[in-house]
Amino acid sequence: MTDTANTNDDSGADSDRLCVVSEFWEMPGDPVLCPDLRHRVRGSLIGFPHAADDAELVVAELFANACQHSVSGQGGKVSVSLSGLRTGLVLVSVADEGPRPDPVTGRPRSPQVRPDVHPFTVGGRGLRLVAALSTDWGRWTTEDGGHAVWAVFEPPLPAFTRCRRPW
Repeated sequence: MTDTANTNDDSGADSDRLCVVSEFWEMPGDPVLCPDLRHRVRGSLIGFPHAADDAELVVAELFANACQHSVSGQGGKVSVSLSGLRTGLVLVSVADEGPRPDPVTGRPRSPQVRPDVHPFTVGGRGLRLVAALSTDWGRWTTEDGGHAVWAVFEPPLPAFTRCRRPW
């Protein structure tokens, strides 16, 4: 659902307001759907150019992680939500159906930043990327034992104007 700003005001005061965006997609946990998801995010955030690139990449990374590291990638579903507010704030979240057990310990794994990933190691940098691109991020365990990872993108601060002193 996308709500456009009211631009019928003759004064033009509303013409600079951002649209409100609220999207929710439940998708099969298949990484082949990642390009489609990226396209959806990009299209939904057209009115949020300050966040579109980073949010698209973060959602794609979180979706790929859910497909690779959770039971969602074994025939389950991944839920993706996207919200953009008139203030310019953008919030994304990706939820899976629960972790796959660690192959070594057999215990469930939680999304976490890996410390000290060797430069030649393949993978292990996804949540570092999320942390670097977003204003803030976090995770929680869902009611059914899955994990949801969220990221928020704040709008840029307005430029300060230099005041001229009359003296």
